[in-house]
Amino acid sequence: MNINIRLNLLGVLDLKQSELDLDVAAGTTVATLLDLIDQRNPGFREALTGEDGGISKQFVFFINGRNVVQLEGMKTPLAAGDAVNVIPAIAGG
Repeated sequence: MNINIRLNLLGVLDLKQSELDLDVAAGTTVATLLDLIDQRNPGFREALTGEDGGISKQFVFFINGRNVVQLEGMKTPLAAGDAVNVIPAIAGG
């Protein structure tokens, strides 16, 4: 069974699209999602992950408005209709 998710990439890298509607297998995780996008946009996963393979501190991932760090990180499963937002982290001084 495939599920549809909406991915918003707000100011992330130099991608041809900032919004994607994707059909992915049920049980797809954030990590698998990054792999799928990386197949279309080589280097995507490497740019968004840290040295430990987790989400880079330079970006924030939200699923339905909740930071994935507060969920299950890269292992967070996606469900039908999920909205995934990836935005650059902003720091100021």
